Amino acid sequence: MNDVVWAQFRSCSGRLIERPVQQLRGEKLEECAGVWEPPRYRGRRAITTWWRPADRAGHVGCATLGALEAAISLEFDPQVTAFASWPVRLFRAGSSDGYVPDFFARLRNGQACVLVRRPSGGAASGEAWGRTLKLVTAAGAQAGWQVRVHEGDETVVTRNRQRLARYRHERMACPDTARALREVFTGPRPFDNGIQASGLPPLRTAACGLHLIWRGELLIDWSRPFAPGHSLVWTRQEAL
Repeated sequence: MNDVVWAQFRSCSGRLIERPVQQLRGEKLEECAGVWEPPRYRGRRAITTWWRPADRAGHVGCATLGALEAAISLEFDPQVTAFASWPVRLFRAGSSDGYVPDFFARLRNGQACVLVRRPSGGAASGEAWGRTLKLVTAAGAQAGWQVRVHEGDETVVTRNRQRLARYRHERMACPDTARALREVFTGPRPFDNGIQASGLPPLRTAACGLHLIWRGELLIDWSRPFAPGHSLVWTRQEAL
């Protein structure tokens, strides 16, 4: 029984419930309120941020800037349909230790996904992280959840996502403009050049173009810093 992972979560009415994690296969934890929030006290060095996924009423909490990066990566993933912060606490019966994963997500195929952040520095190789990873992995195996570990490194891809995330909202979309841009970028050309060649109002057209890049309908080389004046953009063939 010591190998069984337990979970604490909130019902739709907000009541705390504890069950073996294997009984949570049908629970939509991505719709549940959190069981934890970062402590607030004077001198706290971590930065808590509330991130609003595109075109959804609620927010998700990010205890650190690393968690914010992870939230952006979840929203960028086209397979993720919804996610929530801190909706479940994992623990073993009789143990005072427990762990609250950063995010719980639902994938397009219906599978649940738990995302945890690898700690920075020496903590990533410490015993505490090893125990945490073992606990989350066991919970994933027992509940049928996918487990993701967000490395949180400062890559060019991460910085590009952060920059383009401001254009993730559907209010940036315009079907007529999108059609014109897909034709303009049939072959690779610099982003600003294509916006100018479209003959459409530049600011609104650029916003729509950046929204299409976020959605993956227009393509860029994500391994290079995105610079509108120089970065090549082209249309995904499936979008033509």
